[in-house]
Amino acid sequence: MAMTVPQYHPATLALQGLFGLANETEREIARGMGLNLTDFRALSALSQSGPVTVGQLAEDLGATPATTTAIVSRLESRGYLERHRGTEDRRRVQVSVTPAATSEIAAVMRPLMTAADNHITSLPDDHKTVIADFLEVARHLMQDHLNALSTKDAP
Repeated sequence: MAMTVPQYHPATLALQGLFGLANETEREIARGMGLNLTDFRALSALSQSGPVTVGQLAEDLGATPATTTAIVSRLESRGYLERHRGTEDRRRVQVSVTPAATSEIAAVMRPLMTAADNHITSLPDDHKTVIADFLEVARHLMQDHLNALSTKDAP
C-alpha cells in the first residue's frame, strides 16, 4: 500500500528551505573563518550565551568536558575566545568570545541582516506583526522539536 505524502502549505515548505540554507550558511561562515563546524558552533553558542564556564559550555553543546576543553583551546589559539579567572575564586574560569570574533561574525552577517531588516521595515505594520509572530512561533516549535529529539534517545 502506498504511503501518502502530506501536502504542506507553501510557507511551511519555505521555512524548511530556510532551515537548510541556514545550515549551509553556517558551514560557509565556519569555512571562511578557518574553523571546523564543531568549533564554529561552539563559538556561536558562546557568542549568544555570554561568558560561561567550560563545563557549562560543554553542557550547552552536549559535549564532554574534555572535548569542550579542546575546542576552547583551539578557539583561544586562533584569538576567538578568552579565558577569565574569577576574582573571588581563581579556580573558576569562564570563557568568552573576543571582540574581534564578534566583529568578524557580525561583518559576515550584516549584509543579510540589513537586507532582511530593510525589507521588513518597508512592510505595512500589520504585516510586520504577522511576520514577527510567525517567526516567534516557528522558533518555539523548533526549540520544542529539538528538545524532543535531544531527549528521545536519552537513557
